Amino acid sequence: MATFRQYSTSNEYGKNYKIEQGLVGVMVRLCCFGFLVSAMLLLNACEDNNKGSAVPVSPQATSPEATSILTTAPVATVESSTRIKLQSLNFAEHNSAGGRILKEWKAVDVPQAPFQVMYQLEDVGVNATFANLSEEERKQLTDRIRVDGNVEWKVTESTNATNQINIQFHHASTSFVLYVGDLPAVTFIRKEPVSLAFSPSADRDVPHLILWAQEYAPRLLIPERESSVELVFSVEMRGDLPTSMGGVPVAAKWVDAKHLLVQLDNMRAGENGKQELYLRMDNLRDVSGNRLGVGRESLLVQHVPPTTWHYVQSGEIAGGGPRDPFYDQLVVSNDKQSYVGVVRLGGSMGDGDGTSYAFILEQKGKAPVVIENVFYSTIEPDNQPIHWMDDKTLIYASYYGVYAYDIEKREKRTLHEADPQEAHNINYASYDRARGLLHLLTYENRHETSQLERLTFSSGDPMPQRTQAYTTTVLIAKYTELDMTITPTPDGTYWTRIQNSIPYTDYESNSGAKFTAKGIVRLVTEQGVYLQQFEKGEFQLEPLGWTLWQPGQTAKKIASLSVDSYIFASGTDLVSKQDDRYVIYDLPRNKWVPWQPANGEKTAEPVRGKDGLYRSSVEPIVKQ
Repeated sequence: MATFRQYSTSNEYGKNYKIEQGLVGVMVRLCCFGFLVSAMLLLNACEDNNKGSAVPVSPQATSPEATSILTTAPVATVESSTRIKLQSLNFAEHNSAGGRILKEWKAVDVPQAPFQVMYQLEDVGVNATFANLSEEERKQLTDRIRVDGNVEWKVTESTNATNQINIQFHHASTSFVLYVGDLPAVTFIRKEPVSLAFSPSADRDVPHLILWAQEYAPRLLIPERESSVELVFSVEMRGDLPTSMGGVPVAAKWVDAKHLLVQLDNMRAGENGKQELYLRMDNLRDVSGNRLGVGRESLLVQHVPPTTWHYVQSGEIAGGGPRDPFYDQLVVSNDKQSYVGVVRLGGSMGDGDGTSYAFILEQKGKAPVVIENVFYSTIEPDNQPIHWMDDKTLIYASYYGVYAYDIEKREKRTLHEADPQEAHNINYASYDRARGLLHLLTYENRHETSQLERLTFSSGDPMPQRTQAYTTTVLIAKYTELDMTITPTPDGTYWTRIQNSIPYTDYESNSGAKFTAKGIVRLVTEQGVYLQQFEKGEFQLEPLGWTLWQPGQTAKKIASLSVDSYIFASGTDLVSKQDDRYVIYDLPRNKWVPWQPANGEKTAEPVRGKDGLYRSSVEPIVKQ
């Protein structure tokens, strides 16, 4: 698995955002993971396995409408009382994207009367445990399980858990009823998830952004001046209140059956210094008992301080939208009529080396469009995870695929996808705007070798030109292999390959002239190309400084920083953060000098990316 977007094996950006999640982020992921594991264990127990046997049952439709017997169906009986020996009864749901537990009951909690279970996903599982259930009683109970409704189902009997009975329902799309022994009838009713949104104020427009960021915590970003938020639900709710992650009630009240007002009291410092409040809402139900969708039962409300975006060279405003303070990066189209706001969500959940982002399309006079709530990016040419192919089309990539997004049609399409077994994952992707070419470097077989082949797609041609054994890649850090960059320019293309275990760059001009220099391309400017140098270490490449190269001339070393410095490109400049300040490389003087914002702001920071932008804090207005 290959990426090394940063310029140092010990880079500040990577470290900050692989551990930056903080307590809330970690606990949210653990909480979600715990629920998912529990749900999957319950559901998996219902599947066929080598140590158990299944009793398949064909779809039935023994009643015209399952909903017609919600609470009046007769209770089934068996010779021995099912309820007497029952210890627990659990329900869960899942699909290919995940799952969750619906109900977990001890025997004393199971209702005496028929009851309903609301579900939203296509597969449902039921797990019942009993005390001292004999084989005869078990067989008798299994034989007398009955289902009314048009649904596929089966009973799985595990020899490792003789006191359990597991029932799995597949492709459930309507209501159905389950009868088990002398337990009350259970009516399963499929519902669309309850949804929520930010409720705008009647007298003013509050900038806001909701991101359904899955394991990174769904979040609502609002200006830090707001002292409360009002959430509006899609249906009338019962009146339960959200809690903190630890189950402590938060300051909230229902304005009416659909509108919940939350006071932003007791917020705490979270990632990036934002103040935040975590709302746990898995206890919220509508009047019918339905709940919020999977992955949407919590919300992290984040206060965002005011900032503005500027071009580094001129100091002019960039973007200009009301949500700009929410973004960690802006990627502006050439015609400057559109831009993408990038929200950095966090680093890899495991040993991967990517970063997860949300992408939001901003256009003047139009509502924002969330292109991706969560996208795990591992390929970032020019220090940014998304690029413009033209003024109407975006492109972004990861190990697993390359994708384009049409901003007029609001459509995402796949340009190339790696195989599910991940043998041919993508090491690098680069779009050549001048020539209309898409270059990919993919593993020939990642499980066996670091050899890469090059695929070049021409516009409108689905079949690529294939160059096998194009190059290899090498470790740049533990579990991380170097991205072998391809950097197109109007005058020619820079191709990085491995020679003698270290990177070299070939430049081929439009006229066919070819030149080679040691190092990997990090930034191309009119003054030359900046190459990061490496030497072969015991286990991986070790950084060895930087050079500036004009093809056809000898590369020249530039002034060095400490070996663990994080260096990034912002526009046509090399920038590094040293302690609490930023420094910029001054080519004429061959030295690193303090970076200064164009407008002289007291608090500002340059931001990585080809557009060359910086972000400055807005000082609060003090009333006299």
